Amino acid sequence: MKITLHILLILLILLSLSSSGEAAPSLELYGTIHAMGVIVQLDPTDDPDQDASVTLQYRESGESFRQGFQLSRVAETRFVGSLFWLRPGTFYDVRLSFSDSGGDPLDGVVLTGSAPTRSEPVIPAPIHSYCVSPGGSGTACSQAVPCSLSYGLNQASPGDEVVLRGGTYSLGEITLPRSGTDGAPIVIRAYQGETPILDGAESATFSWTHTGGGIYRTNVTVGDTHLVRAEGDRLYPYQSLSDLQNLVWGVPGFYADGTTLYVRLAGDADPNLAEMVISRYNYAFYVDKDFIVFEGLTFRNFGQGSWAKAIYLRDASDNLIQNCRFVVNDVGIGIKLQSDRNVIQNNTFYDTVFDWPWDAVKSDSGLETGGVVFYDPVEGRGNIIRKNTFHDYFDGFNVCPSSGAGLTNETDVYENLVYRAGDDGMETDGQCSNVRIWGNTFHDVLMGISLAPVYTGPVYVIGNLIYRTGVGNNSYSGSPFKFNSGYSQSGPMYLFHNTCDAALTGNNGLYIKAPGSWSSIFSRNNIWVGTAYAIENYNALQPVDFDYDDLWRETSGDLARWDNVKYASLAAFTAAVGHEVHGKSAAPEFRDPANGDYALKPDSRLIDAGAVIPGINDTRFSGTHPDMGAFEFGATCPACSGDEVVLADLTFPPNKTCECIGSISITIGSNVTVPKDATVLFEAPIVRIQPGFHAENGALVNIRQE
Repeated sequence: MKITLHILLILLILLSLSSSGEAAPSLELYGTIHAMGVIVQLDPTDDPDQDASVTLQYRESGESFRQGFQLSRVAETRFVGSLFWLRPGTFYDVRLSFSDSGGDPLDGVVLTGSAPTRSEPVIPAPIHSYCVSPGGSGTACSQAVPCSLSYGLNQASPGDEVVLRGGTYSLGEITLPRSGTDGAPIVIRAYQGETPILDGAESATFSWTHTGGGIYRTNVTVGDTHLVRAEGDRLYPYQSLSDLQNLVWGVPGFYADGTTLYVRLAGDADPNLAEMVISRYNYAFYVDKDFIVFEGLTFRNFGQGSWAKAIYLRDASDNLIQNCRFVVNDVGIGIKLQSDRNVIQNNTFYDTVFDWPWDAVKSDSGLETGGVVFYDPVEGRGNIIRKNTFHDYFDGFNVCPSSGAGLTNETDVYENLVYRAGDDGMETDGQCSNVRIWGNTFHDVLMGISLAPVYTGPVYVIGNLIYRTGVGNNSYSGSPFKFNSGYSQSGPMYLFHNTCDAALTGNNGLYIKAPGSWSSIFSRNNIWVGTAYAIENYNALQPVDFDYDDLWRETSGDLARWDNVKYASLAAFTAAVGHEVHGKSAAPEFRDPANGDYALKPDSRLIDAGAVIPGINDTRFSGTHPDMGAFEFGATCPACSGDEVVLADLTFPPNKTCECIGSISITIGSNVTVPKDATVLFEAPIVRIQPGFHAENGALVNIRQE
């Protein structure tokens, strides 16, 4: 995993003074793998009336400058913005030009800087391998004679790997003795083709005594468990024996009184005849080290006591967690304190609480958390959550601490799949500044993405697909985004190119509720499809800027309701409220929404109907203008069917990653255009690569134009 620390966070300050020679703002550039934060700190005397504006330009080093998306003023002395769609491991130059009509010292100041994005993580060949197994012993740590997991971990030094043979490791609360180093991580991985399971449950079988009324009792080894399962499903954690006896939430559950455990199963079934699982451990790994890799492991049943989680990253940086499974844990991965630049990718997280009553989960269950949680405070920056799957949670995952954080988060969340979430698919609630959310899919959720609130900002939500909102065991209607909260004001929120289809009866394409306050919501090129209203806003006194969006109602009735006034048409809506001057009200013509295919058909009126947004989509569209919604018509990836991919009569989309997984043969045909900034990824083994293209990074093959 090649990560070079000195290029990850570079504070590059180059001060160009105004003619008065007084202003001295500073510029910080913070690169992630595909994005970069741009942070400007001012002296209070630079712009005392706070009316200065700034223009952002950037370029890949050696190329021409182009315009970036505007910076947001998030405090009296701070501007914050981001660059998008950048290449990994590449230097970028940034130029900021300030103007101030009032002639304050900031007027005419130009700041320039240069910094790199991070390279993709790469796991190097190990120096030593230590093979471990559930029943391993001794000191050989070989495939023939594996040792125990604890012994293998104690032997591993930077550059080494600990390889887990398949089977169940009934243990937990493991601490790691040392960190890896840059370029020489410590790798903890599954043996190829085998499934090692870290199981936090009690290994003993308990005898249950019937105490009457369907209640059974047993004594366990460790007190105050928070996770009990019957026949695979989690039981609800009731807060008193009386509540359990009366099943006040109407679902099977348990009550833990120290080491005495009471359960009541569905139909008052006898737990002696059921498969019962009782959590014994609070966590699997406590990670306060750096440069650790977890690869291909399964974690399940970690839920003893408070704040339980499978992996706890606490003051832990530059770690990689990939291709793992997190099965019914209170939390899959918890992140806290100065934890920087961790990458969580290609994992699966799930639980069994989707059907629980909404009020029950909110009432002291402690299970609103989800697969990944940022605990308060998290001063760390540059964490990446990508290409994971989350399902059957209450909240899928969250990415912001509730209050304390660094100057900016610089958190990137992209290409994840979230479904069957009883509340929020994703929570972006708390201290969020430079949080970037793109290319994710959310379906069968109550709310898609919660932004309630996002302190400081900005938060960018780009190119996400959100459909079938309003599900779960509750009495609420859904929405792709949630803004309402009873907390302090949110900062700037930018919504670009999202495709949102309520699909289910009685739900709005977008629902803005009260209470809640924010500095701005800026919406462009989104698709809002409702079965109730396309847009309903009960908080119309808060500032929003909506334009170039498609508003469509799938059923008969008024198109929109704004400040409790109904509007039958887009023209009436625009005339009254002033929004969507360039918007549309057209059937989107999705290709196959019943099967989750929300690409636009060739005859859709939303093709070429969007606005060009510098730094967001100005290099990412085909045709005369960008399309509305998350999917650009004509920008397609090669079909990945069977074991062969034929690249012919195809234009690769700019700045887009196309993926095929499996053993495949690649044929380069005619009429293939590969823009300079396109990458096509195929996962090994690769049978054949034609001349003119090249492979790199071992198993991960990047096909690029030579």
